[in-house]
This record gives sequence, C-alpha cells and structure tokens, in this order.
Amino acid sequence: MALKIIEAHVPAELAEEARDVLSDLAGQTWIEEGGRFGRVVRAVVGSERSGSALDLLHEKLADRGSIMVLVESLDAVLPRPLAARHPSRGERISSSAAVSREEVYAAIADNAKLHRHYLFLVILASIVAGIGLTHDNTAAVIGAMVVAPLLGPNMAIALGLVLGDLPLVKRALVAAGAGFALTLVFSIALGAMIGVDPTTPELASRTTVGIWDLALALAAGCAGALAFTSGAPTYLTGVMVAVALLPPTVASGMLISAGEWNGAGAALLLAAGNITSVTLAAILTFAARGMRPRNWWLEERAQRSARVGIAVFVALLAALAGIIFLASGR
Repeated sequence: MALKIIEAHVPAELAEEARDVLSDLAGQTWIEEGGRFGRVVRAVVGSERSGSALDLLHEKLADRGSIMVLVESLDAVLPRPLAARHPSRGERISSSAAVSREEVYAAIADNAKLHRHYLFLVILASIVAGIGLTHDNTAAVIGAMVVAPLLGPNMAIALGLVLGDLPLVKRALVAAGAGFALTLVFSIALGAMIGVDPTTPELASRTTVGIWDLALALAAGCAGALAFTSGAPTYLTGVMVAVALLPPTVASGMLISAGEWNGAGAALLLAAGNITSVTLAAILTFAARGMRPRNWWLEERAQRSARVGIAVFVALLAALAGIIFLASGR
C-alpha cells in the first residue's frame, strides 16, 4: 500500500482535535510545536485515505482558525503503521476520491499550461513518431505514445469541466489547440524533408479507423482518469499508451505532405476520435469518482459545467462515429 504523510499546521487550541480527526484514518499520528501557526500535526496514511483526511480536516477545522495542510508521498516507513479503521460509507461518499482533489489538480493542472517546455516536448515527440512511422519502427512510435504531450491538456479539460474551473478549461484548450496545430504543421514539414511512403505498415495502419478505435480510446480515458484519482498516476501507463493522440496526427501531416489526402483525412479522423473519446471518458470518470469543488456554493456551477461538457463531447463522438460508419461503407 502506498503511504503519504499529512502535515497539518494549526493553532495550539486546534491541535488535539486535528489529531483526533487524523487518528481515525491514520495508523500513526503525533503533534509537534512550531510550524506556521504554532502546532504541527502529522499523520501517516494510506494514499487511498488522503482524500478523506483532507476533506475531514477542512470540514471540521477550516472555519475555526488558520490551517494549512501539506501532503507528501513516502517511500517507506519502519515500522509499518498500524491499520486504522476503514472510513464509513458516508465518509467514502463525501470524499472527493481516493486522493484529494488538491492532489489530482496539482498532478493535472500543470499540463494545461502553454509554455516552451511543452511545445519543445511536442516537437521532440513528433520527430520520434515521424521517424517511427516512416521507417516502420514500432518501438519509436510507442516511445512517442509514452511521451504523450497531447494527453495532458485533454485530462485538464475534463477535470476543469467537472470542477467548474473554466479558467483551467480555457488554458487547457489553448494548450491542446497549440499542441495539435504545432504537431500537424511540423509533421507536414518533416514529411517534406524526409519523404513519405504511404504503404509503410506503421503509416498505413493510421489510415484505417473503425468504431472499435473509439471504444479503445474510451477505455483508455477511463483508465487514465482512474489512475489519477487512485493515487497512482503511473501504474496504468500501459493502458494509456494503447490510445494514441500524437501518432495519427503526425501521420496525417506527413500524408498531407505526400499529397495523400484520403489517407490524411482518415488519420485526422482517428486522431479526432481518440481525443474526443479520451476527454469524454475522463469527464465521466472524474464525475463518477466524486470530484467536485470543495466549496458548496460552487457545486451548482460545476454540475452545470459537467453536464454541458458531457453533452458536447457525446454529440462530437456521435458525429464522428457516424462519419466512421459511413466511411466504412457498412
């Protein structure tokens, strides 16, 4: 079981109550003098309980005095902490997820920023994917999938819609649009420079799209969102790699450079279907996991935002599925 340490900085008069709150969920708790407000209450908890711990601290102490809570991952603890009681069903329902919304937000929000590092990563991943596609190098294509720079903004869009955080959605849309446009333009230029053989198996496989590709992307989107809300954002990397956002976009650009318009359109359709499916699945998963704003007066806006987001992406997915169905000639 992954472990985390929760460090609550509180005034002296709230220290014992903070310890009582955490002791119900943690195997080890202790109080020290110092910290930002006079006392520091520390607790070692399983990662699946950190969300409940932060919710309970906020609910019981936030309106009674100054409080600041830090959460850090632990590599090991000796001796192993004693098992605390399991949260009640009511506590599990009120919790945002296995981990707190703050942890999920911190893990995802940085991916919504349009900065030089992100754009440089997009270019590097496009080069890796382009070489892999044109030289039929499956390992290189998988490497570009692992880098997956276009996946982060889509997760941020989904989280922003579920939380009603429209500034996050806007930042993520800008980052996703810029990354997609840069990938397409750069791959056109790369294809013109190195030449493109449309019959190369890795390249040709991106020109075939079916309904099952959308199902795969939906499953992968659910897996990715579940990983973030379970406190282990890396253990489902293999599932997330199964859906590719960048390689079909690169394939489309390179086929455009070769004048293969039909193939380029099919690859672009595959990329659009994957992007739509992943984002829709992430929205539904975040909502099912109970991700919501901490403040109750923001919940109505968040629910409305999530409903609009689901409706938009369902409509987009239905339109793409219709196009795929018609294109397949069935």
